[in-house]
Amino acid sequence: MMVRVLIVATLTVLLARCVPTPLPPEVGEDIMDTSGAFILCEGLWKQDNATLAMIGDAGNVVADVASAFNPSLRLGDTGSDVHLRGDSIYVVVNGSRSIEVFHRKTGLWQARMTFTDNREPYKLAFVNDSVAVCSFLNDNSIAEIDMRRLTLRVPRIEVGPAPEGIGVIGNHIYVAISGLGDLRSSEKGAGTVVVLDRMELRAIDTIDNLPNAMSIETDPARGTVWISYRHLPSQSDSLGGVVAIDARTRLIIRTWRYRSPRGLALDQRSGICYVLHEDGVDELSPRITKPLRILNHTSRAPNDIWYGLGVSPSRQMLYVCNARSYVTNGEVRIYRTDGELLKTVEVGVNPGRVVSTND
Repeated sequence: MMVRVLIVATLTVLLARCVPTPLPPEVGEDIMDTSGAFILCEGLWKQDNATLAMIGDAGNVVADVASAFNPSLRLGDTGSDVHLRGDSIYVVVNGSRSIEVFHRKTGLWQARMTFTDNREPYKLAFVNDSVAVCSFLNDNSIAEIDMRRLTLRVPRIEVGPAPEGIGVIGNHIYVAISGLGDLRSSEKGAGTVVVLDRMELRAIDTIDNLPNAMSIETDPARGTVWISYRHLPSQSDSLGGVVAIDARTRLIIRTWRYRSPRGLALDQRSGICYVLHEDGVDELSPRITKPLRILNHTSRAPNDIWYGLGVSPSRQMLYVCNARSYVTNGEVRIYRTDGELLKTVEVGVNPGRVVSTND
C-alpha cells in the first residue's frame, strides 16, 4: 500500500503542475453582470484564439473574459469544456493542455493546472465540489483531479480509444468512447459507453452499439443518463441519435434517431433534454416517445452552421451557438424554450459550450 501511495504521489508531481489557489478578488474590482451565461468559443486549432464570452442578462457583453480583466492573458488553444462551480469558472483548454480557473463575478484569473505529459484534457465532470474526473481524447484515458489544489489524485485510468463525453451519477462514472468516428472504429471498445465504479475506478459495465459516442449529460434527480452518438461518417445512410439510460439498471429506456446530433442541453429542474441536430432543436423526455420540435433549422454553408447548445432552466432560455463559417466570429442566438427568438449576440470563433450562471 505504501509503495502505491509513493508512486501516485510521484506521478502527480511529474504529470501536472498548478498555480496555488489565490485569495478572493478585492472588493471594488470590476465585475460582470451578476447573472447571464458564459460561452466557450473553442477557436481554431493551433491558432491560440479560444475565448470565453459572458452574455449578461442586464445587457452587458464581455467578448473575451480572459483578456478583458487580465492584461496580456490569452485563454489558449483550443477550448473544449467549461463548468461553473461556486464562484469559479473552470475552462478546459485542450491544445494548451491546461485547465484555467477564473472568478465568475470579476473575471480575474485565479489558477492553472497544466498537463506536462502531452495528454490533452478534453471534457470534465465534477464528482463533488473538490473532486472531478477528466477525459483525454488523445490518450485512451481519464484521470481523477483534486479541484481545490488542482493536482492529480489518480493520474491515469485506461478506458478505451478516444474518450469524449464524461458524466458522474451516484457511484458511477460514464465515459463515451467515440473511437474518433471511422478512424479507430475497429479498435476494441470503440462506439461504446464505459461505466466505472466511482470509488474503485474500474470498469463494471459497457453499453454497446453507440457508434461515435459523443456527449453525456446526467440527471441525478431522476436517475437518468443522456448520451448522444453520431454514427460513422463512412455509413452515410445510417443515423446517429440520443439515448436515455436508467442509471439504476444501466439499460436504455428510450432511443431517438437523428442526423448529425450535435449537442445536448439538460434542464436539471424538469428533466427535459434538448438536442441540436441537422434539422433543428428538439425537446426530449424519457417518459414520452415522440420528440417535440422547438426550432426548425437546417445549417447551410458558408455562414450558418449551428454548432452548440445550452439551456437556462431558471430563465427558460435556449442558447444556440452559430459557428457561421468556422473561421470568423460566431454568434449566439437566444430563444425562449417555446422557440421565440429574443436576441442575437456576436462572440468569438466556434462557440460551442454554454454554462448558465443561475442554474
